[in-house]
Amino acid sequence: MASFIYDGFEIHYTIEGEGKTIVFLHGLGGGSLNWVYQRNQFKQDYQLIAVDLPGHGKSEGGDEIPFYNYQDLLKTLLIDELRVDEIILCGLSMGGKVAIDFASRYPDTVAGLFIASTFADMNSAEKRKRKEIWDMIHQPGGADRWLETVISQMGLDPQGPIAKGFSKALESASLDFMYNTFTEFLDYEQTDQLDIIDVPAIIIHGDRDDFVPQSCANELFERLVNSELEILTDCGHLPNVEKPQEFNALLDHFAKVCSNPLLSR
Repeated sequence: MASFIYDGFEIHYTIEGEGKTIVFLHGLGGGSLNWVYQRNQFKQDYQLIAVDLPGHGKSEGGDEIPFYNYQDLLKTLLIDELRVDEIILCGLSMGGKVAIDFASRYPDTVAGLFIASTFADMNSAEKRKRKEIWDMIHQPGGADRWLETVISQMGLDPQGPIAKGFSKALESASLDFMYNTFTEFLDYEQTDQLDIIDVPAIIIHGDRDDFVPQSCANELFERLVNSELEILTDCGHLPNVEKPQEFNALLDHFAKVCSNPLLSR
């Protein structure tokens, strides 16, 4: 993996392939390895960058770099360090919020926005419901109940390999870091940012995902002026690994459209 220094902390990322740049931004508790299905397919035709966001994978700074600075971290890497432009941002959940933040601040650098299982804001009732679930982390014996509830919310089979992989990844994670970061991005309201983004956008949502309600995907579709909404059936919160063929087909078409708008369907 390559790395750079941001605010005194080492941030890791992978970079492979040549061509138009696709940047992959993972969700909370994830990492650059979450994109293996996408990296294996697209590295033949594109330059791929997959970032370990602070406190994830091999990257430092989890407790020190606030969520609202993730977009600036990305700017340091993509604009200052690598000097890439015409970027397609592919973000999942938390990574989708980072993608929205970056696209609204550096529009001349972004060619397209491909975001899945994410949101700009939630109403107070939805936020309160999720905070109550995450508060289980700090209750005696509550971590197991929290994990069971979150996996159910994500629409995953609790006995399936994806849920088991998610659970295993959290074994080495700091639950305090997870809690604090989740609270930060849950409260990070981005509705106004949507109104200034005019690049092509695809919004992906799984019909079994309750971690992020479909109303949030609908709002993204309504507010992003140049967007399409794709609902994946029998799919939860992690479409890039639950439905990699469908996810990749949509991303492949989108990347080609961003390169040649005449291909737009």
